[in-house]
Amino acid sequence: MKKTKDPSKKRKKKGGRKKVLPKSKPRLRNKRIVFALNEPEYNALLSYCEKYNISNRSHLIRTVLMTTILKRFNKDYPTLFHEEEMH
Repeated sequence: MKKTKDPSKKRKKKGGRKKVLPKSKPRLRNKRIVFALNEPEYNALLSYCEKYNISNRSHLIRTVLMTTILKRFNKDYPTLFHEEEMH
């Protein structure tokens, strides 16, 4: 009879070392931006944070803002061909 390998046992790779990337220095946030919200906007923000258990509003706002900005940059990035020419 032929023995079958146990799938729970994993083979070790030759070399066995995982590639480790050097850590980058944390960047200090020393540029301040202040903006104002009206009462309904502020209440909506508080309700959202309470509903989704968000304790750090600054992190939320920074993440949403930078995600929107980076998506727009990617969308507006110049390409070699116009989109109409690619279809």
